Amino acid sequence: MTNQRTISAAIALFSISGLAHAQSIELLPALSGQSTAQDINNAGVVVGQSTNVLGHTVAVMWDANGTPTQLGSLDGETISWAESINNNGVIVGYCEDGDFLRRATLWAPGESPFNLHNAMGAAGSSIPWDINDSGVIVGQAPLTPGFAKRFAWDSMAGSMISGIPSSFMGSAIYGVNNAGEFVGSEFFFGDPDDANYYRPDGRGGYEDVLINPPGFIFSQARAINDSGTIIGHSGFNSTTSSWNACVFTGDDRDPIHPLGSLEGYDTSEGLDLNNNGMVVGYSWDGTFSGIPPRAWAWVDGTMYDLNDNLDDSSDFQVLLRATGVNDNGDIVGFGELKNGGLGSFIIRGFEPSSCDADFNTDGSLDFFDLSAFLDALGNKDRAADFSMDGEYDFFDVSAFLNLYSAGCP
Repeated sequence: MTNQRTISAAIALFSISGLAHAQSIELLPALSGQSTAQDINNAGVVVGQSTNVLGHTVAVMWDANGTPTQLGSLDGETISWAESINNNGVIVGYCEDGDFLRRATLWAPGESPFNLHNAMGAAGSSIPWDINDSGVIVGQAPLTPGFAKRFAWDSMAGSMISGIPSSFMGSAIYGVNNAGEFVGSEFFFGDPDDANYYRPDGRGGYEDVLINPPGFIFSQARAINDSGTIIGHSGFNSTTSSWNACVFTGDDRDPIHPLGSLEGYDTSEGLDLNNNGMVVGYSWDGTFSGIPPRAWAWVDGTMYDLNDNLDDSSDFQVLLRATGVNDNGDIVGFGELKNGGLGSFIIRGFEPSSCDADFNTDGSLDFFDLSAFLDALGNKDRAADFSMDGEYDFFDVSAFLNLYSAGCP
């Protein structure tokens, strides 16, 4: 049994203080009320949605300085949503009418909103999920009777991209890279989703490749970068019975690399990645206990809780979901504000903290970190297992003290 008094006395010998360099989390202003950011391009322009002064949820763009602008709508519809922006500033999303019909919409700089829904001849709600720098738009829409199916639209040619096979009842394409490769998921009614990768076959068409583990396992591919790295989530090789964020490897023998989940959460989902391999997403409790989700970034093999950067001065109570990341490492998403509403955040140039001794992650190294460590050690919290041996004893204290005494950069 750990002697708390001995440990406390030992820790008392180390009374240094320093700065842990917590990163700034900026609140992106809403038009009025609440907002949720969805994507960011390399110029730092963010898109998402916000409540406007009339109380409607509308598509919005924040410029690189964080100033919001409401995007136009189709035929005066009062509800709109922005999902993705490319590096040329072209935005895709949808407008929604009073009958809850969602119509795929394109917003190009200096132009009126384009009704992609009508151009495709969609019979029901259509949703574009992503757009690349060449203007290829991907998503899902009911173009034939039955379930909504995946589509890829070439906005430069003004026509649908053909030759993408599908033998499933329903499907969606969630991501497209600048090489024109697509990722998404397909399903048969009553079965879990299968993750898919669509690659050019060299004959003017595409090859549909199942990239998820075999069997009835829920899997979705959500994004692909220009190097061909594919991320999403899958139940196979998860650390729990729920699904976890993963990298799809393309190897039939070892189809995914699980990214795990944050401490205390059994489920995670990967939503976006940049060309440097940084992945963003969120973790949540699959038992529906009411614990709020938490946003994370995965960098070089480690998942980092973005909430570790919050401090008492922040507008946010908790960062719920990280939805987009650009090649500069700028991360956007949304969280619960201290006033109870939803707000959009941006972290510019995210870099993981290298100060593990800042145990309470408040940006300072002081007695409060020692106290938090002791509490975690006494409660056998895995965060206090600094020796990583599954035990909670003197070796953890020694490892923590060595880090604490070294200070933070």
